[in-house]
Parts: sequence; structure tokens; C-alpha cells
Amino acid sequence: METNQNVAFDPTNIPPIGGAVPEPVVPVVTKKPEKISFDNAPTDITTGQLFGKVFIGLAVGACVSALLFAVLSAIGGLLGSEGSPSGILGILLAVIGFIAGMIGSFGLAFMYNLFFSKRYYNLKKMFGLNFTTSIIIFVLFILIYFLFSGVTTLFTVLGIQIIFSLFITVNLIEFLAHPNYAASSLIGNTFGFILSTIIYLAITGGIQGQAFDSQVLIYIFLPAVVAYPLTILGAGIWDAIYYKFYEWGNNPFYLPSLAELSKEDQAELEQTRKHQEEVNVDLH
Repeated sequence: METNQNVAFDPTNIPPIGGAVPEPVVPVVTKKPEKISFDNAPTDITTGQLFGKVFIGLAVGACVSALLFAVLSAIGGLLGSEGSPSGILGILLAVIGFIAGMIGSFGLAFMYNLFFSKRYYNLKKMFGLNFTTSIIIFVLFILIYFLFSGVTTLFTVLGIQIIFSLFITVNLIEFLAHPNYAASSLIGNTFGFILSTIIYLAITGGIQGQAFDSQVLIYIFLPAVVAYPLTILGAGIWDAIYYKFYEWGNNPFYLPSLAELSKEDQAELEQTRKHQEEVNVDLH
């Protein structure tokens, strides 16, 4: 006995003519190229952090000045007098400036790592780069010392050497801590360097009529005590100003790494490199 069952009609179950089953159509999703991400924000320095850094700079600068005073007091007989400076005075001051700059850079890097370890964490690399640049600065300034002969002039060059060493130090520290904003850090540190140099030269220019011993003391204590806090202050003020620009949607000094570039930018960069290589081959 046959049983009749009611089966619902399904139009999708109709077999195609010829027996071929068509493949399902899969929608194609076009992936948009990745854009540069600005999640890596510039330094948002607070007032407390700024004053903390300035205080660290003042403390390190005071230690460098005390070191200079101790060393120059120990070898005071080798320096000569105002009218007859020693023939090796320039070399001695270059060596003293090298030691003071290197100790100051190490001290600043160590204090930053101690109190701001989340940002300045690579202490070993900071030490290594600062030591290398201190040697380069020493070679550069020892040539400059040979261009001058007066005692007060040579002490002025010593002050410039200490200030310039600090300028290179703070740049290296910031470049390692935030390489994407190296250009912005350079601007802020340059502002602090110019401010420190102007104040140092203005003060030393106004003491020319004083007694020689008083002048020497000012030349010893002034450079580091002025430069360390003011350079850091100038850089911190620039960081605060630049972060305001960033909040307004501007980030002109951001340097993206290769991993952050879109595929189109990477292809354009590679094409530029190939073109430069072809030009170099043609020139040879």
C-alpha cells in the first residue's frame, strides 16, 4: 500500500539543465590601504614633569660645576696668570671640558632613567652614544682652543664646550626615547641651547672689569648651572606648545617608520631608491 506524502515545493531544488551545478557566488571585499596611524603621540609633558626635569638639570649642572672647581683648583698652578697663560692651557681646558661634559651626560641620562624609566629606559645605549659623541666633541674643540690665547677667552671657549656637549647629549637622549619626533626634539633643544648661550655670553661679557680670580670663578660655575636647567626648560616649553598643535589635528614634525607607511608609500619609496641606484650606476 503506497503512502502519499505532501512535500513542499522548493524552487531552489530544481536541477539545472545539463546536470551542471553552478558554483556559489562569493562577494569580493576590497580592502582599503592602511593609512599612517598617529597613535604615537608627541610628548605630553605636565607641569610637574617639566619642573622635575629642570630640577634634575640644575642638580646635575651644580655637580658638574663643583667638579670643574675641584679640578681647576688642583691644577691651578699649571694654568698660568692673566697676563702669561700657560702654553698647555688650551689642552688642559679641552680635557677638563671633555670630562665635565661626559660626566654631565652620564649623570643626566642616569637621572632620567631613574625618575622617568618608562620613557628613558635604554640606559646602556644612552651611555654608549654619549661617550662616542663626547670624544668627537673633544677633538673638535681641541682644534678651536688653538685659535685663541687669552685666559678669559679660553675659559669662554670652555663654557661653550660644556653647553654644546649638553646640547648634543639631550638630543641623543630624546632621539633614543622618541625617534618618531626627533625633528621636534631638535627644535626644542636648539631653542634651549640658544637661550643658554645668549645668557652665558651676556653675563661673561659684563664681568670683564672685575678681578681676575672673580672672573675665573664665574667662568667655572656659570656654564653648567645656566645651561642644564635652561636647555631642559626650553625643550619642555616647546614640547608643551607642540602638543597643543597635535591636539588641534596638526603633526608636521612626525617622522613615520617604514612599518607605518602604507603600501603605496612603500612602493614609491622603493621606486625612488631604484632610480637613485640607476643614476649612480650611470655616473660611474
